[in-house]
Amino acid sequence: MMTLYHNPMTRSLRVCWLLKELSLEHTLKTVEFVPPVDGKIFAQNTPTGRFPTLVDGDIVLCESGAIAQYIIERYGQGRLAPAIDSPLRGPYLQWMHFPEGTLNPYINAIRRLQDKSPTMAASLGDELDIAVGYCDRALTDHAYIVGDEFTGADIMLAVSLLSINLMGLLADKHLHIAAYFRRLQTRPALVHALQTDRPE
Repeated sequence: MMTLYHNPMTRSLRVCWLLKELSLEHTLKTVEFVPPVDGKIFAQNTPTGRFPTLVDGDIVLCESGAIAQYIIERYGQGRLAPAIDSPLRGPYLQWMHFPEGTLNPYINAIRRLQDKSPTMAASLGDELDIAVGYCDRALTDHAYIVGDEFTGADIMLAVSLLSINLMGLLADKHLHIAAYFRRLQTRPALVHALQTDRPE
């Protein structure tokens, strides 16, 4: 059985949500978040020192995108991903990796700089807004980021967009993202993941 080491305020929300979308049996170990001290960024009480960490037999993974792709390919049985020969496969892979490759570096940098250098944080916020606008335009004609079917790419993207929203950096002009959030909030698996117990 898979074990997910989870903290609801981290990227492990993606994996928790995905496991519930696929109704996969798993053990959830909810762990308190440890703020980095003295540059120790792998300080969490998990097998890798990071969130999320997934243990599946001898396999131990700690990158949320890799975990999501691994689960979908190994256990999805064709769900939540276009077929390899589908014309949507390329866009799906792009959007699976866009959140960590493009959005989250800005999110992380802005969080670090908000107190130390507000001017630089604001400049990065402007650059992030361009990337968010790209997401908004991609949602113009479709219900979900890869088309009209919900996929794992939506899980990857939505968690990053939720973080941006919590930081107050999601503008009112992003109307398609606002509608996207409303659609996602009707998914029982997301609601359940957001209500997952906090650490004891």
